[in-house]
Amino acid sequence: MRAQSFAEFGDRDVLELVELPEPKPARGEVLVRVTAAAINRFDLQVREGVSGLPISFPFVGGMEAVGVVAGLGEGVTDFSLGERVMRDVTDSCGRCRYCRSGREWRCVHGAFTLDSVRGGFADALVCDSRRLVRIPDTVSDVTAAAVQMSYGTAWQMLIARAGLRAGERVLVSSVGSGVGSAALDIAKQAGAFVIGTASSADKLETARDRGLDVGINYRTTDVAAEVSRLTGGEGVDVAFDHVGGASFITALDSLAMDGRLVSCGWHDGGRVEIDLARLIRSRLQITGSVNRTLDDLTRCLELVAQGALTPAVAATFALEDARQAIALVEDRTVFGKVVLTPTAPVIA
Repeated sequence: MRAQSFAEFGDRDVLELVELPEPKPARGEVLVRVTAAAINRFDLQVREGVSGLPISFPFVGGMEAVGVVAGLGEGVTDFSLGERVMRDVTDSCGRCRYCRSGREWRCVHGAFTLDSVRGGFADALVCDSRRLVRIPDTVSDVTAAAVQMSYGTAWQMLIARAGLRAGERVLVSSVGSGVGSAALDIAKQAGAFVIGTASSADKLETARDRGLDVGINYRTTDVAAEVSRLTGGEGVDVAFDHVGGASFITALDSLAMDGRLVSCGWHDGGRVEIDLARLIRSRLQITGSVNRTLDDLTRCLELVAQGALTPAVAATFALEDARQAIALVEDRTVFGKVVLTPTAPVIA
């Protein structure tokens, strides 16, 4: 089988299209013929050597994989050949008290491992059958690939962590990214008024076409000051940040009294200075969030199948063109997700 592999850390030029033996499913495992694999920013961190995971070489990345069941290991009875499935990124055991209570990210055996982030950028992968999620018939493979991390993460942040309610004002940082566009989609579906930031007029125009109420170019405008002006000096009820650094502080400065900031990222800076006096006097809440639950993912897939949520797919590329695809993600020039298609995807 073909795979995009790297034998050292570095930029996208370390990727090589290689031929590898097709994996064989062991007991309890399933062979999945990969039809679509979304590119996640964490995939880039893995390749750059800054993910914090103990990578061994050669390594085939790819977190968000969708495909067709092509082989069953001994003892697998809950899936059939030909079923369309998604490989769950969360590699939790499903048996400990945290998994049983819907808190898979706290799995005592580790919820996010090397097996969570490897294998999708190839023609095939194997994984434990308990990690497979069926894809609704009305959702295409490419669309499904764009759902898992962006929509699952945004749902957990906005709905589960921030408790977003209809009629509230929301600020979404970098609304043109995969998770930012998902947050816009989910917030509008929830009945919120959404203000979004982006680095270009084109991204803001696309976001407006997808329901954004007000767009702010953060390269040319003081976002917090503009949010204050737009809201009559009050600010937003919820700020959604996945960038970190200065973006985190801007989100915090944009909150109204009793406002909630929910954050899941730090790639633009992991340390910030906070005005504790304002935090306390304005009764602000800061909430961290990581990953999502299986229920979050399932709910998002259901809403996509119903047409209530519409993932933004910026472009698709063949597996051999992975470097070109990754360049779009790294350059932040596109709106939504970029997806690799190792084999012909199924269009529902």
